[in-house]
Amino acid sequence: MKYALSILFFLFSFVAQAQLKLNGRVVDSETHKPLEGITIYLSHTTNGTTTNAKGDFQLEHVKPGKYELVATSLNYEDYVISVQVGSTNESISILLKPTSNQLKEVVVEPYDENGWDKWGDAFKSYFIGSDLLALNCVFTNPEVVKFKFGSNSNKLRAFTNEKLIFENNELGYRVIYLLSKFEIDFNNNTFSFKGYPLFEELKTNSPKQMAKWNLARNEAYKGSLRQFVRSLYFNQLAKDGFEVRSIKGVTKEEQNRVREVSKQRWANVNKDSVDYFTSVKNRGFDEHAVVVNKIIPRDSIISNAAEPNAKLFYFKDNLQVLFLNKKIPNEYAKTLPIYRANEFTRTEISLRLNNPITIYPNGNYYNGLDLLTDGYWAWSEKVATMLPSDFTPSKN
Repeated sequence: MKYALSILFFLFSFVAQAQLKLNGRVVDSETHKPLEGITIYLSHTTNGTTTNAKGDFQLEHVKPGKYELVATSLNYEDYVISVQVGSTNESISILLKPTSNQLKEVVVEPYDENGWDKWGDAFKSYFIGSDLLALNCVFTNPEVVKFKFGSNSNKLRAFTNEKLIFENNELGYRVIYLLSKFEIDFNNNTFSFKGYPLFEELKTNSPKQMAKWNLARNEAYKGSLRQFVRSLYFNQLAKDGFEVRSIKGVTKEEQNRVREVSKQRWANVNKDSVDYFTSVKNRGFDEHAVVVNKIIPRDSIISNAAEPNAKLFYFKDNLQVLFLNKKIPNEYAKTLPIYRANEFTRTEISLRLNNPITIYPNGNYYNGLDLLTDGYWAWSEKVATMLPSDFTPSKN
């Protein structure tokens, strides 16, 4: 069974070299007293801090752009706000609401008893990664996750009021993840999650270990969704090894039409049409779509956005993204109906609501829940392979 994957990467954009500071103060919404020890961070980055005794915080080395700023503490409701960092220092006032004023969802909403025993393996596979991907990524507090399965909707939800902690010894990060959505829709074979991760570099005094982490990070980045979005933004798909093609749905009526056309002479039919007709005629019994051989020009799916440092990504038909610099991993090949370990990785993408996706130069995009992936990225884009948006691959 194939599952589509929708991942939300929150808003970021940057201008090279510029480094700014983001300042602010956090106070209690009722007493208006400053709050000390509140965790403040920019989602999907390694940039985080805590407030001092006056409730003040400062994030340094921030590049200009749009971010999701997160404020979180055990005794207060989580706070998320979109911020635009410009050419001057920004100051932000944050009012946090005590959790005592609102019962937590995990208390109010009934959940499955022994939920982790029932659904833990599914959660790890869909969210953290397969056994191979998550081999060295340890989920340290699984007991905080609660599950609810809706028999009528045939959907599984996971929720928590605590941050999820992952020790990713493969990539050298400690990931603190504020989960806001996790859902598997078994009827439509789709899976989606969104949240606000903070990355902390694991410490080591070993140059050998650091080199190992850097190598693993570069490999995780290679052919990833983040690299694709960056390549798309900077118009370097071919240079980076990506090929994008259109996927056409094929009905029985269309197949009959192709058969009739194929009986005629091909003299007046162009090569692209011949390739398409041949693909339809040769498709398998259970295949309902064909890939058009012609590579789609990048400028036909990208346009300028009104927002600075952003572009719009839009397409009508589903797209196939082929990456020519990585072969299908053996573990992923075993999940396919036909074993294809000798092929390059490929993913099918579609727009859930037929709305443009806004993309940014560091590889993030919005709204991520509108972008569905099926194929390699649905298998590979997990917490275990997740990199911060401020990660830059080393050059060979």
